[in-house]
Amino acid sequence: MKYVIVGNSAAAVGCINGIRKVDREGEITVITYEKEGCYSKPMIADILIDLPEEKLIYKDRKFFEEKSVRVLLGTKAIKIDAEKQEVVLDTGIAEKYDRLLISTGAKPFVPPIKGCEKDGVFTFTELSKAKAAKEYIEKNGVKSAVIIGSGFIGLEVAYFLRKKGVNVSVVELLDKVLGKALDGRGSEIVEKIMRDAGINFFFNDTVEEIIGTSRVEKVKLKSGKTIEAEAVIIAIGVRPNTELARTANAKINRGIDTNLFMETSVPNIYAAGDCVENIDITDGKKKNLPLFPLAFEQGLVAGLNMAGKKMKYLGGLPLNSLKFLEELPVLNAGIVEPPDSTYEVLVNDKFEKRGYYRKAIIKDDRLVGFVAVGEIDRVGILTGIIRQKLNVSPFKKKLVDIDFGLVHLPESWRKEKIQQDKTGYNDWRPEE
Repeated sequence: MKYVIVGNSAAAVGCINGIRKVDREGEITVITYEKEGCYSKPMIADILIDLPEEKLIYKDRKFFEEKSVRVLLGTKAIKIDAEKQEVVLDTGIAEKYDRLLISTGAKPFVPPIKGCEKDGVFTFTELSKAKAAKEYIEKNGVKSAVIIGSGFIGLEVAYFLRKKGVNVSVVELLDKVLGKALDGRGSEIVEKIMRDAGINFFFNDTVEEIIGTSRVEKVKLKSGKTIEAEAVIIAIGVRPNTELARTANAKINRGIDTNLFMETSVPNIYAAGDCVENIDITDGKKKNLPLFPLAFEQGLVAGLNMAGKKMKYLGGLPLNSLKFLEELPVLNAGIVEPPDSTYEVLVNDKFEKRGYYRKAIIKDDRLVGFVAVGEIDRVGILTGIIRQKLNVSPFKKKLVDIDFGLVHLPESWRKEKIQQDKTGYNDWRPEE
């Protein structure tokens, strides 16, 4: 059996693990246009605070050697010939496959901003681009920067640049930070911390033009305001990278459409990771969930199925954390703002007095989302409750307590449902 994987991040690693649990002899080839190897994309911004590059490595060369995987770095897959079952590379070579995984991830969304071709404008979703930004900032002694977007990447870059002494302004189209990821109170807390660190915010606004001769000198906002800046980081968000899948005529919505076996609409072609649409367990709807751990899970399920072990993907739980705010951890999962009055909301806001904030969203006696700020110990139990869709009515008031733990759950659940949760795909064995 010949397996080909396009992409070399979390979904690819999951796929390799899945294949090798079933098939230890088949040939596996990984194709990636990046040259840096398999690194952790959620940690890219850490290079701004001089984290050694080797610390970013997700799986080193030894992993691929032990799994007998051939890796083609710096090689781009440009076309899939589904009829011939081959992937055409930019080298002119065609790689044959029996089973193919498309794990091409996501690409940054860059709106048509006048002047964005100037020196000093960067995106921050790939290691090579992040390294280029860091080199530019250090080489040119950049003292001021504008970040477009206040999502996780934008805020992390803003925070780290500020720690390096750069004057940072964040421009956000919405009226709050992390507008699509956090609830109002959580956003308010994060914004205050960022402002206290010296970061400026411009909400309900966007960059209309980047001004300068050959390099960035300032930006003009739609509101008419101008901000001095020697560098601009575009961190508005990402879109599923579906270009390769389109060449195979795979069904695509907002991402590559897959079934529960991670199969695309084209025979023998699977897809996983940030480029796909799949089930969100909190509402049962198909959507794009660009998250590192979910990419691994989807890749694992795809690999198992590619190797002949039928296994369904049980859906993903949206889960985010602000890892860079060491003094104030922030974690959220699932639905964080109730879409209508049929949802119950429980809140425990002790942030001003004791430094923590908790919120739980409940629908039909099932926990479907939570926010935890300032104290995230044992919140893994909450994610287990969401995944297992457990009835929380006997203890729901306890969900937002700071000391909520296994002791509050029925004894039969502690081992059978929470500790042996298979929806995390951590305990799968071939014999099962």
